[in-house]
Amino acid sequence: MPHDAVEPAAREPVDPGDEDRGDDGAFEGFRTGGLPVTLPAQFFVEVLPAIADEAELRVTLYALYAIARTRGEPRAVRASALAGEAPLLRALAAHGGAGAVAPALAAAARRGVLLDCALDDDDTLYFVHNDGGRRQRARVRAGALAVPGGARARVAEPPAAAGRPAVVYESEIGMLTPSIAGALAEAETRYPARWIVDALHEAAAHNARSWRYALAILERWGAEGREGQDDAATERTAGPGTGTARRRDPYRHVVRRTFD
Repeated sequence: MPHDAVEPAAREPVDPGDEDRGDDGAFEGFRTGGLPVTLPAQFFVEVLPAIADEAELRVTLYALYAIARTRGEPRAVRASALAGEAPLLRALAAHGGAGAVAPALAAAARRGVLLDCALDDDDTLYFVHNDGGRRQRARVRAGALAVPGGARARVAEPPAAAGRPAVVYESEIGMLTPSIAGALAEAETRYPARWIVDALHEAAAHNARSWRYALAILERWGAEGREGQDDAATERTAGPGTGTARRRDPYRHVVRRTFD
């Protein structure tokens, strides 16, 4: 090269996020046909107002996106995989970087947005906290659903008695929302945990999967005592010539059969 020639400057690497930004740095809009990610309305009404930590919010939103783009089962994402996602790391550059991912995921699980499943390779699998996520986590824990990478769910200790009502609520009634978690915590200050668990089982047995229904049972037990409850709740009525008996629902007049 002649001594007076100018050597071309090295090309700066392109940040993938720059592809969607104009010359002035503004976002140029969503592409037609891009992958949509659907979030439940509950997220915006119940969850979003309660999240004060910015890292938790960013990681939660990205985790929901990452799980939504998963194909096949389980519809879940590893914590280690999220910690390696370049767009998420850019979003966390001013909020702790990769080190903020694990604490934020743990916070999202405590909040009830995600379900966690510890693996025996020291990683954690995260599911969306909905009916499908609960079923898939149960299958992973039982060994009926394989985890990508060959890991298995780590065997957990049985839940403590104080936390059992929440576990039973999830298995018998439905999704444990923040409002329901608060209602269960309040109930535990008024009733024994065993009563709450039994009331949830009783509600499920009557096919009335509602916290309001279970609370009506607890209030009745609190007012009348549990002695003879089974006798009071069971009424034998024979159909014409059938000789069959059915169980009467003693709480039918207390609550409507609606999902709370």
